[in-house]
This record gives sequence, structure tokens and C-alpha cells, in this order.
Amino acid sequence: MILLWLAAVAAAPTPRTPARADRPVVVSALKTEELIAQCRGKDADPAPSFCTGYILGAFDTLSMAREICPSATKGSTIDAVATTRKYLRTKGKKAKAAPIFVVRDALRRSFACKRNAKR
Repeated sequence: MILLWLAAVAAAPTPRTPARADRPVVVSALKTEELIAQCRGKDADPAPSFCTGYILGAFDTLSMAREICPSATKGSTIDAVATTRKYLRTKGKKAKAAPIFVVRDALRRSFACKRNAKR
């Protein structure tokens, strides 16, 4: 009897998948000001830290999603960390977006994808 009930439940139609949000949803509690504070220091310091990990996690994710396009010669840890720390230091305090979007903007600026002009 239980097996019959489980089979019926498994075969029952499921509620529709909720519609996608109109804009990205950020669930991180990290604030941009907190990331800026964590990333103080020398721009080209690749030492393991929260800041370095956050930047490299964003870098890898954006690169895999083809949101940024680092070249083999300009895709090092130091390049990613230095360019993002400099951006956070110079433009971060004016940013109103979540920290991941500020980091994304920094990385897009330095590792922009060249679009095929012949399309």
C-alpha cells in the first residue's frame, strides 16, 4: 500500500517552476563596504585571504560563463586581484550594487570580451 502511494505521489504533476526574477537575486549578506574593508592592502597581493578568494571565485565563475574573456597572458591571479582591488579602492565607495556586481564590473573592465564585428 505504501509503495502504491509513493508511486502515485511520484507520478503526480508538480507545481510549475516559478518564473525567473526580472533581475538577479543576491542572497549574500556581504555588503560592498565590508568587501572593500576586507580588500584593503596592496593591489597585487595574492596572499590567501577572504578578499582573494572572493575575487577569484567571481573571476572563475564569470570566465566559465563567458562574461569575461581573459587571455592566457593576462589571466593570472595577480592580474585579477590587482585590477579588482584597485577598482574597489577607487570606485567601490560610490557603488550602490551588491559586492558581486561591483567585482563583476571591475573584472569586465579589465577582461572584456571582444565581440565578433562580422555578425
